[in-house]
Amino acid sequence: MRSLGDERVREIVQHFVDAFERADVEAIVVLLTEDATFAMPPHTTWYRGREAIADSWLMPGGPPPRLRYLPPRANGQLALATSALHPERRRFLPLALDVLTLRGTRITDVTASAHPRSSRASVCPTS
Repeated sequence: MRSLGDERVREIVQHFVDAFERADVEAIVVLLTEDATFAMPPHTTWYRGREAIADSWLMPGGPPPRLRYLPPRANGQLALATSALHPERRRFLPLALDVLTLRGTRITDVTASAHPRSSRASVCPTS
């Protein structure tokens, strides 16, 4: 990340956030390396590769805006505090902390740790 500089890292993260908030799976996939992984422990299922990630239940579903992000850092890595629109409550509720790993200007890994009171599958169905 140092070689990219703070401004370039912020741009990459902003593109990722914008794509997710628009539910634009194609734009998300473009930001990933070919061998990128996407996981959400403690779920045992994880995804490797752009196609598998694009087809996963971890991708945004429904009409935007369903997700919102705030950019903290976690242990010196890029991270996004994710909130999802709860349909009945009509407000955004905490969903997960997504930690991003970069390789050059592409995202190589996303590890999402679910908020203890969230059910990612119920607020982020597949499209």
